[in-house]
Amino acid sequence: MSTETLSQFPILLALIVAVTATMITIGAAVAFLRMVRLERPAIGTFDGSDIVFLFCFIVGLPLLYVIMPLTPLLVVLGLTFTSALFFGLRPLLGRHSTWLVIGVAIGSNIWMGRTVLGTVTGWQLFWLENDLLVIVAAVTTANLYVQGGMRLRHVAWFSLALAFYDGIFTFVWPVTNKLAQRFIGWPFDPSVGFRVGIYNATIGLGDLLVYALFVTAALKAYGPRAARTAAIISVFFGAVVPAALPFITDVFIDARTDIIVPAQAAFGPVAMLYYRWLRRTFGAERTMTQFLGVGRSRPAGSGDHVARLPV
Repeated sequence: MSTETLSQFPILLALIVAVTATMITIGAAVAFLRMVRLERPAIGTFDGSDIVFLFCFIVGLPLLYVIMPLTPLLVVLGLTFTSALFFGLRPLLGRHSTWLVIGVAIGSNIWMGRTVLGTVTGWQLFWLENDLLVIVAAVTTANLYVQGGMRLRHVAWFSLALAFYDGIFTFVWPVTNKLAQRFIGWPFDPSVGFRVGIYNATIGLGDLLVYALFVTAALKAYGPRAARTAAIISVFFGAVVPAALPFITDVFIDARTDIIVPAQAAFGPVAMLYYRWLRRTFGAERTMTQFLGVGRSRPAGSGDHVARLPV
């Protein structure tokens, strides 16, 4: 393998991991929205204040990641993954089987993270198991929000705010890089990744959650065609463009040869523009109740823009 090929391999690996993880996550999130109804506490109508709270939480969370000791941080992450697995699997498996699966999944993640990372094969097995936890967490959380009342308008503004946040925390204050370095090789890594040789490639749980929110909210609001375009935007601007930028410039490659790209900076503005076009073209969004009503009376996967129905 030539030197040039070796230098490009980490970028290719990052591209493959990002695209694969994004496609699997949004596909699973859409299937979950179509087939599973989640029980959600009666917390009132989802509005802008919820977005502000969610954004402040996500902005503040990296600060805790940096300053908190690793052990209590891993405990918090373990509880977070446990909750996500419980909410996502209970409607499918029932309470008792769900706790059994959670016990095996969480226990395996801890055991593999502490014992099998001495070989490339061990790393790959660890990543596959950890990836499953992260994808389930993203799919479940996205459905909790969207089924609970989150609209595409909320997701678009949230993505745009994250675009600014992601750029600042990558270039001005490189917390993103510190987090990637800190979690690598530990249980409950909040990212989907894979390893080939000496190279690890990852995409964060937060990115996957935003893409799942965007596509499922588009499906609920304006139907399958809108969701398909939202999926294309998520894959291209959320995964392909950020992963491919290092082919053009080395600004996104740090001194450790890690590739750190603020994915939301590319995705957020496009997500907002697409939402504005949908709103102007097809009118108001459907609610979850209206989405379920249309879904029962129309074949799944219908290509019509059902948002033209009275809302």
